Amino acid sequence: MSYIAEALNWFGKLPGPVMMFLIFLVFNLILRIKPGKAIRAAFMYAMGLFALSTFAFDIFLGTVVGVSNAMVENLGLTMTVVDFGSGVTPIILSNPVVVWAIPVGIALNIVMLLLKLTKTMDVDIYNMLYFWGTAGVLVYVSTGNFFFAILAIIITGVLTLKIADWTAPHIHKVLPQYTGLSFPYVYSAFYAPVAYWFNKLFDKIPFIRDSNISAETIRKRFGVIGEPGIMGFILGVIMALLGRYGFADVLLTGIKFGASLYFIPLSTKILIEGLNETTTVMTDWVKRKFKDREVYIGLDGVLLAGLPESLAVGMLLVPIALIVSVILPGNKVLPVGMLSVGFILVAMFMPFFKMNILKGAIFTVIVVSCEMYIGTILAPVFTEIAISAGYEIPYGAMQITNAANFPNLLCVKLFELVQYVMSLFG
Repeated sequence: MSYIAEALNWFGKLPGPVMMFLIFLVFNLILRIKPGKAIRAAFMYAMGLFALSTFAFDIFLGTVVGVSNAMVENLGLTMTVVDFGSGVTPIILSNPVVVWAIPVGIALNIVMLLLKLTKTMDVDIYNMLYFWGTAGVLVYVSTGNFFFAILAIIITGVLTLKIADWTAPHIHKVLPQYTGLSFPYVYSAFYAPVAYWFNKLFDKIPFIRDSNISAETIRKRFGVIGEPGIMGFILGVIMALLGRYGFADVLLTGIKFGASLYFIPLSTKILIEGLNETTTVMTDWVKRKFKDREVYIGLDGVLLAGLPESLAVGMLLVPIALIVSVILPGNKVLPVGMLSVGFILVAMFMPFFKMNILKGAIFTVIVVSCEMYIGTILAPVFTEIAISAGYEIPYGAMQITNAANFPNLLCVKLFELVQYVMSLFG
């Protein structure tokens, strides 16, 4: 058993592009794609993922973190809980419970496919490991019960796959280039159903309904200034000025933002090119083997985050989150982590607004509010994990949290209740 755990741990720690290259190479060969085409398709996907990760995370996210931190300090914002964002990743991955997400998640996905309980074949192993595993880790720390932790992984997986199934047709209708794919992405998927109903509400308000603000309409109306790269440059400059950067750093921040908004969509296109061979063959295979059903390939929601409208709303989320954190009743969370990954957080709900930037920006107020309340409730559990792992609490706060993921809140509170009820009869 220890060898299996070590192997899963080794595989789970592979760099994302390497992991996905190996997964898609094996997957393509299983689908009997010719070796040359199988290697090329896997390489194109891995290359696209590498380019996307470089611009979306290393450059864009890294730049946003720096300028957001400067803005927080200059505005003098302090809270008792800090949203540590991606900073909790090594904390979660260092807990041995998390590795069980891979075998449990894969087995669950296979069983649900065989029983026709899902249409999604989730090949995004890293996010299965991290996001499904996070629910298990949090439940284990809050209850001390390993069996409850495994059940939390299962509950998170079932909910995520069902949400991915439901969102896929809606996404395909607005973004046909993603036909055949679904996005079992825990971080933002659960806001999609909420966005569906808010879009109906927004459509009853003439000003919002008729706004039609997308990257394309902005480009047509404002010419060069409306191009994604230039928009990114302008927003980057504004944020750097609010962070009181020097002249050179203001321009460099603008250039990095602009380069990210320009190259991220191009990186996504490369990634999709690598998927085309796989999705085409898989579609034919499914039609032969499962004539009465449709099967989606489940991938990382960051593919949707690479769209210009998602990036734009993600940047608008920064000032919105800071304002909401100050005026939201009962909030204790300083949303530092949220500021850096806003473009990922908005990814899944933007198609439900037909990529309308105004609708997306308004809806972020709801999303940010929910995230902060969830973060406040889960702060004690995240703080316990961090302290036990030897991490310090940053920004002068008393606790840390990761203001995200509805299943985390559901599972922790559900199994705390179950444990309490069991104690009454124990």
